[in-house]
Amino acid sequence: FARPKTVTITKMSRLPSVTFDGQYFIANGRRFLPIGAHWVPARAALQWPLQWDEAAIEADFAKMSDLGFNVVRLDLFWAWFEPRPGYYHPRAFQQFDFFLELAHRHRIYLHPTLFIGNEVGEAYWDVPWRNGRHPHADPAMLRLQTEHAAEFARRYRDETAILAWDLTDEPPFWIVADDTSDDMAVNWTRLIAGAIRRYDPNHPICVGTDVQDLTHGPFRPDLIAQEVDFFTVHPYPIYLPNLFPDALLSSRATYAAAFQTILSSGAGKSTMIHELGASSAQYDPERIARYDRVAMYSALAAGANGFIPWCFTDAAPETYHRVPYRRAPHETQFGLTTWEGEDRPAGAMLRQFGQLLARLNLDGVAPAPAEAALIIPHEWAKPHGDFSRSGRTGPEIIPYVSVQDAWRDEEEAANDWLMGALLSAFILARRAGLGVAMPREYAHWRQHPLLLTPSPLTSTEINLVHVHTTFWQDVRQYVTEGGSLYASLCADAAIPNMEALFGARLVDHAPPADEVRITFITDFGDIPAGRTLSYRADPANLRHWPALLDAGSAQVVAVDAAGRPALAAQAMGRGKTLLSAYPLEHYLAVTPAAFDGEENTHLLYRALRQWAGVQPLFVSDTPAVEVGALTGEGRAYVILVNHSANAQKVTVRARQPIASVIHLTPTGDHPLPHQGNSWQIQVSPHHASILEVML
Repeated sequence: FARPKTVTITKMSRLPSVTFDGQYFIANGRRFLPIGAHWVPARAALQWPLQWDEAAIEADFAKMSDLGFNVVRLDLFWAWFEPRPGYYHPRAFQQFDFFLELAHRHRIYLHPTLFIGNEVGEAYWDVPWRNGRHPHADPAMLRLQTEHAAEFARRYRDETAILAWDLTDEPPFWIVADDTSDDMAVNWTRLIAGAIRRYDPNHPICVGTDVQDLTHGPFRPDLIAQEVDFFTVHPYPIYLPNLFPDALLSSRATYAAAFQTILSSGAGKSTMIHELGASSAQYDPERIARYDRVAMYSALAAGANGFIPWCFTDAAPETYHRVPYRRAPHETQFGLTTWEGEDRPAGAMLRQFGQLLARLNLDGVAPAPAEAALIIPHEWAKPHGDFSRSGRTGPEIIPYVSVQDAWRDEEEAANDWLMGALLSAFILARRAGLGVAMPREYAHWRQHPLLLTPSPLTSTEINLVHVHTTFWQDVRQYVTEGGSLYASLCADAAIPNMEALFGARLVDHAPPADEVRITFITDFGDIPAGRTLSYRADPANLRHWPALLDAGSAQVVAVDAAGRPALAAQAMGRGKTLLSAYPLEHYLAVTPAAFDGEENTHLLYRALRQWAGVQPLFVSDTPAVEVGALTGEGRAYVILVNHSANAQKVTVRARQPIASVIHLTPTGDHPLPHQGNSWQIQVSPHHASILEVML
């Protein structure tokens, strides 16, 4: 080990301190979006603390600066910093001080990740003194971790080169992932975050969660919301084929980052993209760059507050001979650069993305209010055994015990059922021009003019995936006062007093045909009578079975192949409701590449939007081109994202008159002609455009 050299950093050359306003980061009084990658060096790889090479590390920082990084995420290996309980290794902190010096010199903030811990492939980098103890539950391990975190907080509370503390990467710790509970996750996060804040009130805190939101994991955002300043997600649809049965560049996969951003942010904090990408050992590098680009622009439109892809560089061939790379071939080539330091297409793309982000004036802007609310059930968000919304008060003589809290073996399949339907509904709404929020069941969903409740939110058997009975009472008032509601059903549906809300009632259920065909018998929105929507169904799966409806006072707008009501609409008070007898969103969820062909269910969502009189702030005439916006006083950044493999000439219409439209590029501004409140632009395949619109 060579002692790191000392570099004098003058006061004038120090990075300015960073604050966080709840949505974006601020430095020098100006909001900015962190952009960079997770650093693992090419040659030393995860052995870099032991194979310390200052020249190589400085070369990496120089290359990261060339790529336009303003932040780098890096691992602080627990065992290296604390080789024995309570003993902190001086050399480890000297190394970290060297990183801080490089950060100031190259103008790149550090985002340190504690307790590594989990990293690369299936590796868990243990501490030699754990002795089988559970790091999320054992009292002594919890004490040692709080003291470890406090040591960093005491040393670096005033260090301006630190963007934020990341408590750990991809919890729960993989070595105990199968037996980490919700309660353990809450307690661990509360203890570690509290230990940092006791000594360091200056730096924001997050936990580097990956897909805890999608998989209903114990570190999901709702559980840790009170302990962190922002959430993080790792959109890796390639590792979740149960939710993403598609190719890397499929429409569903390219929506993953935006979906996770909005799903997590619905718990009350903004969200950073901590990791995304794919390995060029498995996918063509140009396809990876296209995926990254579409995913990041889509997430930007969804309100993401930063982008840190995995990872900076490929691993050098000599690392293949040792674990974890020896056992995980795909992990060798996730880099934005080759191991020799040459740009990969994803690296070149990130440089351009960063150049464009640096041109945005984010002061006073926020993600545009969503028109549609996709409800997240209370039972999904809260930990098992939480009865704060049980309706029972006072002491209990006869205790109520939930049997379902013990049905953990059914949770994964039930969660997939819910997440698949929500993901389908999200994509359909975006293709229909609707902005989407995902508020929790007892949060502020009434502010949105349209509610979406696809099956299984309307079901009854498995508590995890449906709303409470009282939700439907609240919705009746919402609709009466002018809101609009969409719901889809399956055989497990149960909505009390359903006829009063939808005008239709449940009669029974029946198995579907292998091919479900829904035909409109009257014009609905811009859908003409005679239009048919088709789906593949599995008659052996009860969740595919439709509900049989008595239309009652509702207007039947579409029927199935047997002539039975398939879609029923009703005006109620000042609002409207639309009911589907078929679980359309679930059919799409289990259909591979469902959104990559001639799938037209978004037409139903668009017609619903039109019938309900919901007018988006901005909307395109091309479903393949997603429209999102960051809005401020008198201006907006309109973000157009082409999720298709074809160039799209799109017309964008604004809800209100516009004064000007400027197409922003990394190199300059390009005014676009507009007529009234609309303009046209061509968006390249798997590409995106940002337009500054003055209102």
